[in-house]
Amino acid sequence: MTSRYAKHGPALVAAGYDITPVTGKRAYLSGWTDRPPEALDYDAHASASIGVLTGGAHNLVAVDIDVLDPFTEGQIETLIGDELGEAPRRVGNAPKSLFLFRCTEPFLKTRTGVYDIDGDDSAVEILGEGQQFVASGIHPDTHQLYRWPDDRLIDLTPGELTAVTPEQLHTFLDGCRNILGRVGTLKGRVSERKPAVNGTSLMLKELDGEMREIDAALAFLPNNDEHYDDWIGTLHAIKGALGDDGRELAHRWSRRSEKYDEAETDRAWDSIKNVKHIGAGSIYHWAQQYGFNLRDIRDEAKEEVKQEAAQEAVKGRILSLGQLASLPPPTPLVDGLIFRNTLVNVFGPPASFKSFLALDIGLSVAHGGSWHGRQVHSGPVLYIAGEGAAGIRKRASAWMMNQGVSDNGEPFFVLPQAVNIRDDAEVDALIAEAGETMPRPPTLVIIDTLARSFGGGDENSNVDMGEFIMQCDRIKTAFDGATVMIVHHSGKDTTRGARGHSSLYGAVDTELELKRSQGSDSVTIRNSKQKDAEETDGIRMTARVVTLPPGDGLWLEEETSIVLDYDEAPETVDRERRLGGNQRAIMQQIERAIEQMGEMKHVDGRERMVISAETARTFAYMVIEKTAGKDRRSETFNRAVTTLRDRGMIGFYNQFYWVNK
Repeated sequence: MTSRYAKHGPALVAAGYDITPVTGKRAYLSGWTDRPPEALDYDAHASASIGVLTGGAHNLVAVDIDVLDPFTEGQIETLIGDELGEAPRRVGNAPKSLFLFRCTEPFLKTRTGVYDIDGDDSAVEILGEGQQFVASGIHPDTHQLYRWPDDRLIDLTPGELTAVTPEQLHTFLDGCRNILGRVGTLKGRVSERKPAVNGTSLMLKELDGEMREIDAALAFLPNNDEHYDDWIGTLHAIKGALGDDGRELAHRWSRRSEKYDEAETDRAWDSIKNVKHIGAGSIYHWAQQYGFNLRDIRDEAKEEVKQEAAQEAVKGRILSLGQLASLPPPTPLVDGLIFRNTLVNVFGPPASFKSFLALDIGLSVAHGGSWHGRQVHSGPVLYIAGEGAAGIRKRASAWMMNQGVSDNGEPFFVLPQAVNIRDDAEVDALIAEAGETMPRPPTLVIIDTLARSFGGGDENSNVDMGEFIMQCDRIKTAFDGATVMIVHHSGKDTTRGARGHSSLYGAVDTELELKRSQGSDSVTIRNSKQKDAEETDGIRMTARVVTLPPGDGLWLEEETSIVLDYDEAPETVDRERRLGGNQRAIMQQIERAIEQMGEMKHVDGRERMVISAETARTFAYMVIEKTAGKDRRSETFNRAVTTLRDRGMIGFYNQFYWVNK
């Protein structure tokens, strides 16, 4: 006699369903949720019932009405028609029934609580990812065949099933809770868990967990007289989060119930295999309903780490004058400009060749030799291309052609995507991946750009910028004192330097500001901060278009790119002769203000006679208000001081102006 599995299994598979052999209601193949090929060995499972997997490519969901009271079950069936629509219906132990739909998104197993109705446990459950239901076979309690009274499943493809949304499913379950609550009594408190839709809670996406966090969450999660499904579901989540390391936590949480049995807990724990769809996120979500706050736990952990790091940072670091004198000088990366184990900010307005400069420096460090006449101390480079890597290969080819070198396996590596530098987990992943991929730790890490690496934070926030800076310091430490270079943007008011909170300027060791000459391809690199050395005079460079020949495997026709050439003989001009009327007038007013109200301050690494930005504006407005008017005076002032600063006639830092003599 042909087995049921062999008779109906091939037809269900041909229709588009994933099947697995079942005994009773349990799928018995190891790793059955992964759809192993052994499931299609029909003859090997001659005595098995047929289980159909939910989830999968079609996001199948099965609404299982586990209710014996006919009136209540009928109300829920009516609700299915009203909220979800028509669906094939399977009956096992009548009036209990199951309805099959497909969801528009992946969906995790979800159910109502368990209610006592006339002494019977009653609930409604939606099976999703990682679940199965018996589609054909003998019911273990009634010893009768499962039936499809209306539509045979074998005659329907998954694509023909009614599509429902996660929102519809949740609305339906809320309606079921109302129906069950009117006629029955809710058993336990944990039963009302709702870990269902991927995306409903960001926490639910977290599968792997940390022992400390899981332990803290379980402390909030009651375990008094829980339904078996709730207990075993919690064990699944613990194992999904921690693997076998979670056994002791599973026992500790289970011990809080009067039903606790050590041997039964071990048996249940050992029976749980290949947990892939439930884990830490579900535990956090359940515990949250009882007052658990994951952020508090993580903040506490961060604070402990910060305290430990702070202690480690000063341990054995207090030095005498003699010891201080014996410290080695800063190690150069690019002589006289960039040093090892520092934070560097390269910034400028759009189209000022910031990324070209960063790549120029990075390739020079990877290849060794020199950077436009300055000695380079070579080492591996990691370039994080947050704005995409499409043009990096072409720019690198142009650079090598211009330098007359070839790609001989120099240690220059590119990550073609943004990394949220403010996020611990993403920085951890970056450090780990670099350790596995690169032959040795990078000497230089380039983050292009800060905006793409800020994870949606507020650049003007002291807290958010502080987190970014702290993680940059982590990267430096993790890579044995690497230099971290940030590519950043100017603010709308270019006289105020780089965009964002001033704590960035305070944290960087070197700052390079790029100014592109209007209407030309010349750019001036101003060393606006140098912590451990003298600031260099402005470096002038010119962007030049080069043509790349076809045939290097990436492009079939000629392509062009840009390289930066060092301008050894910058053009000299009479700075004042080319000033406009407003520019000249404002320059005179700033000089007058400094003469009358200036004070000596240590600004931008030097003692300078300065005035406040407010004073500068007050004096300037005296002469431009008549010509520009009150509405345009601020715009006129900003435009004028930008020009004066670009010409090197005035300086500005930390809300102070001065005149360069």
